[in-house]
Amino acid sequence: MKTNVKGITALALALCLLLAACGGQEAVPFDAAPPSETEAPAAPSEAGPPSESGPAPGEASGEEEAPVSGEGNASAAPARPEDEALAEDAAPALEALEETDWQIVSTDAQAFNLEGSFNNPNFEYVFSHTDTVSLDRLIAFVLAGDAATEAACCELRDRFLEAPNAVLAYLVLIGDQVTELSGWEPMPTAEIVCQFLGSADAAFYGGTEAFAQTLTACRENDPAGRIAELLDVIEAEHAASLERNGG
Repeated sequence: MKTNVKGITALALALCLLLAACGGQEAVPFDAAPPSETEAPAAPSEAGPPSESGPAPGEASGEEEAPVSGEGNASAAPARPEDEALAEDAAPALEALEETDWQIVSTDAQAFNLEGSFNNPNFEYVFSHTDTVSLDRLIAFVLAGDAATEAACCELRDRFLEAPNAVLAYLVLIGDQVTELSGWEPMPTAEIVCQFLGSADAAFYGGTEAFAQTLTACRENDPAGRIAELLDVIEAEHAASLERNGG
């Protein structure tokens, strides 16, 4: 069987860039009815895009120190050359990932102490710094933050446009983790995140050419396997969200 070197390297790069935590997830849903067997979950309150000033009540500098969450905070910056070299070194190990009882990565909000709402300083910090927190922390917030996460969904979509391989690699490494949104059947966490990705571009930006081109490029790099399955979810929710919004 031919090895997809690009896909393996992307997974390795995700391990180099992202810090992991252990556990499952029970998240709070956006305001939407439970999906039927043929419908994907609705987009996050499908309103207009957030203002350029960001969602925070008061602008906070990205240089401020984040509240202690109990987990390390990986940089959300693009990969450096040394990170790519590490990814190449790790690729052979990732090609033969073992089945284990412990997880490599997680989107568990509890691991980042994001329970509650704005009375929790960790929750408020991520809300005010969606553009600087690590990808794993951002995704945990998206799954836990209810209607407060519109700007976080937009940031997730922007990171996908900036570094689609890094985002997809993280979602692949989530593996078979499941998230149970209240009122919905448990679903694979990675697929829920993909639905948020697709609906964010459609609902908040009307469906952009840049997003379509990124999906096409990802298809060319990974035409089969788990990444292709995740792209299917993104595209299906993107189309459904455009239809819901008359796009």
